[in-house]
Amino acid sequence: MKNANLSPTLVRNAVYDLVTSGPSSQSRIAHYIAQNPEVVGDLSISELARLTSSGEASIVRFCRTLGFSGFREFRMAFTGEIERDKARRATQYLGSEDKHVRPEIANLSAALQHSVAASARLLDYEQIKGVTKRLRNATRVEAFGMGVSAICAELLTHRLIWLGIPIHSTGTVNIARGLAHGLDASNFAIGISYEGMSEETVAFLRMARDRGAHTLAITTREKSAITEVADEVLLLSSAGPWPEAGSARLIPSMALLSECIAECLKGHKNISSLTPHSNRKP
Repeated sequence: MKNANLSPTLVRNAVYDLVTSGPSSQSRIAHYIAQNPEVVGDLSISELARLTSSGEASIVRFCRTLGFSGFREFRMAFTGEIERDKARRATQYLGSEDKHVRPEIANLSAALQHSVAASARLLDYEQIKGVTKRLRNATRVEAFGMGVSAICAELLTHRLIWLGIPIHSTGTVNIARGLAHGLDASNFAIGISYEGMSEETVAFLRMARDRGAHTLAITTREKSAITEVADEVLLLSSAGPWPEAGSARLIPSMALLSECIAECLKGHKNISSLTPHSNRKP
């Protein structure tokens, strides 16, 4: 390995950088790896080339751009970083002094509290006030995410609809595309993506922006595919950079953000009503 500075936790960051800054061929490879970090250790160079519609020579160039001599060395460093982080995350908070809580539960509880505290440090209240102003002025707000991010979009929708915001969310890709296509400059589109790599959410925000709507990305990564198509970005933190598939660890931070926006809305004197703008049931 040529660049020892890429360990122990910077290999994936370097991959993410190539998603947005690398040549198209390397960006495509980086995008696949960023979306599927857990499978990289089981892939051969030929399999990765096939999955990314690339040639093996392109994979080698990708690895060398990151400072590795080839795919095998990159794969070992990348998977090793994942395993080290998993081990660190599993034991990070086990020093709890509360003898009434099992260590495993105490660890998860502390990790979630840690992620909320980290998100609180990231949030800019002045920016939230600006987002609140846009929400108040928008004639229509659409929120979209995939997987757990869809739950986050629903959480935000549920919180704000009772404060007079004409907000709607869907977890269905085709419906989201149709809704984005119907937006205009008086509307506000919110895309939520944990890692910022969801192709469906990126496409939703891109379409909304192309139609003239103001676009907001909510994610944990400042430089990612979704931030490229957003007019502004709200950053949250999560408990550990290697979430398992289906992990709900972003939801507590999303609840914090939703409550912050709600407090701004409630503090504004011009809210016309607490009656929801839609027929959605709570």
